[in-house]
Amino acid sequence: MRSVISGGAFAVLVLMTGAAKAEDAASSIVGVWKVTSFTSKVADTGEIRRVYGSQPGGYIVYTRGGHAMLLLVGDNRKAPAAANPTDAERAELFKTFAAWSGTYKVEGGKVIVHVDASWNQSWTGTDLVRAVEIDGKTPSVPRVCWTAKISLTP
Repeated sequence: MRSVISGGAFAVLVLMTGAAKAEDAASSIVGVWKVTSFTSKVADTGEIRRVYGSQPGGYIVYTRGGHAMLLLVGDNRKAPAAANPTDAERAELFKTFAAWSGTYKVEGGKVIVHVDASWNQSWTGTDLVRAVEIDGKTPSVPRVCWTAKISLTP
């Protein structure tokens, strides 16, 4: 059976030489970041999948006050036939959606997000740990089981 790699660290990679100091990382990630790609890697085969299509939409937000949130949707989502989706339509929309909110802190080269609300209830109350490297303009956000490239929005 094929499986997607689970767990791991999430990283905001920003192509800088050397590791970013925690205080530099903390101030560098503050802002609104637009998700521009998202892939997952199958553990058994190394196959890369575009889970949310080739042009997903959404944002990751980090505030100076220590709050964070993510909203992610797949591309080419089919709108429901009516304003109130059927159960089948709702299930299809749910497959191409991810969201969470919480508080974060930066420790060393890691961002730790404590999730207080999530589209996937099993994440609520947990910590998502992400490794961080900073370069300035075009960060990517890889994790062992998935990656997402993001760019800072004005």
